[in-house]
Formats: sequence, structure tokens, C-alpha cells
Amino acid sequence: MKYSDKRVLIVEDQRPFLLMLKGLLQSMGATNIVTKSSAEQAISEAKRTKFDIVVCDLHLGADYKNGYELVEELRVKRLIKTTSVFILISADSTRSMVLGSIDRRPDDFLVKPFSQVQLKSRISRAWQKRQFLQQAYEFIEKEQFTDAITVLNTLYKEPSHYKGHCEQLLVETYCRKNDCKRALAILAPYTSGKPVLWAQIALGKTYIQNADYDKAITIAMKTLKRNRFSADANDILALAHQGLENREAALNAIKEAIKLSPYSVSRHLQACEIAKQNLDFVTASLSCSAIWNLSKRTVHKNSLHWCTLIRSLLDVAEHSEDQKQRNKYQQEALLALQRGKFDEHLLKMDRNFDVDIFGNIVNARVSAIDGKLIDAKKHLVNSQVAIEEKYAEHPTAYLPDSINVMYTLGEYDDAIALSKIVATRTDELDQNSASMLEQKAEKAKTNLANYQQFNREGIQHYQQNSFERAKASFALAQNYAPVNIGVALNLLQCLLQLFKIIDKADSQMAGECRRLYKLLDNIPLKDAYSEKYSNLRDELSLFLGL
Repeated sequence: MKYSDKRVLIVEDQRPFLLMLKGLLQSMGATNIVTKSSAEQAISEAKRTKFDIVVCDLHLGADYKNGYELVEELRVKRLIKTTSVFILISADSTRSMVLGSIDRRPDDFLVKPFSQVQLKSRISRAWQKRQFLQQAYEFIEKEQFTDAITVLNTLYKEPSHYKGHCEQLLVETYCRKNDCKRALAILAPYTSGKPVLWAQIALGKTYIQNADYDKAITIAMKTLKRNRFSADANDILALAHQGLENREAALNAIKEAIKLSPYSVSRHLQACEIAKQNLDFVTASLSCSAIWNLSKRTVHKNSLHWCTLIRSLLDVAEHSEDQKQRNKYQQEALLALQRGKFDEHLLKMDRNFDVDIFGNIVNARVSAIDGKLIDAKKHLVNSQVAIEEKYAEHPTAYLPDSINVMYTLGEYDDAIALSKIVATRTDELDQNSASMLEQKAEKAKTNLANYQQFNREGIQHYQQNSFERAKASFALAQNYAPVNIGVALNLLQCLLQLFKIIDKADSQMAGECRRLYKLLDNIPLKDAYSEKYSNLRDELSLFLGL
């Protein structure tokens, strides 16, 4: 391998080691070498120059992007070529950190101290592999999977040291095409032959994709007997048990996977889903916290992850029967909200995100959990008015939690309207938020159906001038939507018509009016609702003397 014509980037925050690395590469023949002390500087440089070789330290400062976050961003944003080699180095050989690094697929991982011979050998081996598979990598990057498969099949037939790599890429590509049959055909020799780790993991994942959960469990258990530290095998166990609805076993497996390799966002997302299915909201909140901390410096950063963290704390409070625990998690959510106002990561990743607006949504949910529905409605309306005033379109970051509170309060029409917006932006939602919305909609389905039925019946009775029956139907609808403005106004309208019929004050109906006044007077109303309410009060005052 000729180094003199290669562009090399070294990323190392410790100057003595940076100079040593530069010296090693110069002695190997490299002449075009750029050095940077941080991942952020490296990304800026990679936007200008396409490097052939990147050598990067894992730890680049406690509060800064690290090495495996850098390789992930360079690959995802295509700031390095498909033939570029990325070597990650570290003095940290702890299992969790090594597994977390390998999850991001650097070309190699070297533990300090290492020799020039080792460095040269690893770079050369990775370079030759990427050169051999270059065309396949390019097609995969462009998602031209059929062309990639054709190239890989051709390369597999050539004499080389890369047959295993060809097989691995073929399996992954077939799975991305949802062609499990061909993926399993490639893996068939490994079902009873020599237990190769990548093939066993690929078999388990393919069985999961094909919904062959029992086979996935069998292969995962065999893998764990040979390698009890395989986080991937525990992932497969968790997914398989989840598919079979063995929820406790799924939760135990994903917890073990996280214990072995805690630096994977996708693993924590899976843990959230499994934990919520087990009603283990504390575990879900821990994974939500991990997702935020793991993602905020990465290419996957998203203000939704921060919102989900706060929502997960309120989930614990909402489902807790212990008052102390409920108060504790509500306070944790409010403290996290306050810290968000000064979180540089949050403010930088989404300049349009308004913590105060989101705070109103959070306070709405806190009030709802405490049974203070009018206060909850007030906070929610204030948040939606602020959103309308500030934005031309409802930002995606606010949608999941707004819909969550709307369903809780029985504001079904508004929840459905916002859900239609979400349906047009599914690519913007993180897995956690999407899953929450599905569960919330499913949970509210019965109440929504009852609300719609009684509200519809009330409208029909009113149109038929059957005002007593209309009032009874609207009252039933209000049981399922206690602070719904539309239903409250419909009830007042029925009471007004009944007053006109009897043409005198009625103490019971007057009491009902006062209850509805208390609700409507304490909630900011949209212009159309405000005008209707004002007109109804004026007419009712003739009978109530108010």
C-alpha cells in the first residue's frame, strides 16, 4: 500500500500522542497529513477535503463528540468516501466501550499501546478490503440494492480473502430488501456448520425479520453459550420474546444487552418499547435519559428525544400508586424542563424550539395527572395559541406531547387534527414518539367512540328540537371529554332552549349553567368559541338574572 498519495486525518486531543501518531504515519510514507484536536474540527475539515485514512482517538474530551460518534457522522453524512478507512484507537479497553465503538462499525479498533507494525497492518488490511468491495459499497450507499447484489455475487466467485465479507454484505442487503428467503439461503451452511459469530447473529436477525421467533431464540441461546458477552444475541432474544409476547423474558434480555453494551440508541429505543409493554415505566425513563445523552452530540440529535425524556418521567408519575413517587417524578420532569432552558445542545440543535411553549404542554400534563383538569386545559390552550402565533406550521417537536395531553383531557377533535399532521411527517418522528402516539390512540379508542356517539346523538336530538334528550346525550359525551369546549357550549345551548320553553328560572338548570360558566370562564377560548359563549351568556342572563 502506497501512503504518499493518501490524504490522512488524525484526530487526537492529547498533543503528545497526536505528534507520535503523525510521526508513525510519516515513517510509513504519508506526506499529506492533517491533524485536529476535536471531532467538530475534523467534521469541518472533512467538508472541504475527502480523506482516504482517518485515525481517531475514542475519547476527545468529556463534553465533546467522541470518536465513534465522529465515524458515525462522517459515514451518515457521506463526508468520507466509501473507500475511506477509519481506525479508532483507545486506551479504554472496557467491554462496554469497545462494544459501543464496534456498533458504529469503524474499520478497525486498536487498543493503546500499539506498534507501528500493528497500525500499518490494520490500515493496510482495511484499505484492501474497502478497495475490493468499493463498487458494492457505492451501490449500497445509493440504496441501489439489486446492483449491489449483482456486484457482490460476482466478487464472491473471485479468488480472494473477502468471501466472508461478501456473504455478510449480501445477507444485510437482502434483509434491507425484505428478501429473507435469499438471506437464509446464504446463511444455510452456518446453521449446522462452524459457529461463526457474525453469521449466527445474522441468522437470528433474519429469523426475527421473518417472524420465526422460536428459531431466533434457539440460535441466540446457542450463541450465548459460546459467548456470554454478546449484546447482539441478547437483542435477538429480546425481540423474539417480544414477538411471542413473552414480555418479562423480553425485558430481562434487553436489560442484559444494555448492561453489556449501554451505548446504543437503537438498543435503548427497543428497551423503552419493551418496558412500556411491561408497564415498567421506571426502566423506560432510564432508557429515555440514555437516548437523550447518547444522541445529543451525534448525527441523530433531535429535540424530540429531550421531549420524550420529560414525557417518560411523567409516565412514571401518572402510573404510580405511591404519592411520594408520583411527586418525585413530577418534580424531576419539571427540573429537567428548567435545565432545558440552559442546555446548549438543545438550543443549538433546534433554533426554533421554544422551551417555554413546551413547558406549557408539560404543565398541562402535570395538572391532568393531579386531576386539575381546568388548569390542564388552560396550559394546553395557552401552548397551542403560542404555537399558532409563533409558527406558520405546527412544529413536529410539540406534536406528540400535545396529542398526548389532548387525548387525556378528551379533546379528541384536536387530537385527531394534529394526528393527521403527524401522519404527513412520520419520517421526522423518532421511534419512541411514534410508539407513544400509537399506544395513546389505541388506549383512547373506546372513550373516543363513546364521545363521538353521544355527541352525534346530541346534535341529532337538538336538530329535531328534542332539547331534553339532546342535553342528556351531551352530558354523557362530557363524561368522556370533561373539559371539551364544544360539548360545554352545546350543553349551554340546550339549557337555553329549555329555559325558553319553560320561560322561567329553574334552580337545577341554573346550577348546571354555573358549572359550565366556571369551566368556560377559566379557559382561554378561540375567537369563534368566545363569540358563541358571549352570545349564550347574554341570552341566558334573561332567565338567570346574572
